[in-house]
Amino acid sequence: MMTKEEKHTHVANLIKLAKTDKELVQDEVIFIKSIAIKLGVDSSDFNKIALNVESVKEVTPDSVEVKARQFYDILTLMSIDQKADEEEENLSRELGEKLGFSKDQVERAITITKDNLDKVITPKQIAEIVGS
Repeated sequence: MMTKEEKHTHVANLIKLAKTDKELVQDEVIFIKSIAIKLGVDSSDFNKIALNVESVKEVTPDSVEVKARQFYDILTLMSIDQKADEEEENLSRELGEKLGFSKDQVERAITITKDNLDKVITPKQIAEIVGS
């Protein structure tokens, strides 16, 4: 079970990632909102996070499964527009490492995501790469 702070951190990270390429597209917004709903983040908290994303205290979950799922969400968002620009990749790397994955695990996960932009990558595939 994730804490409220872990949920808010995850939503904030997704918003930061979506904003990196300066093109916040509808698919990204829908994806982030669906994750927030799935996590139980109410609309009031979501709006506060979105308006002041930098003020959200970063909290990393303890569970490897939760970390892998969060990294999967990050990679999915990075590729949702079927492209991954350098800024998105760099922030995805940073976030993956903040979640506790090695540089090698992060690179392998990013590579498989980039190599399959036109395909669906599953949470299980990412979990296998990051060893959860």
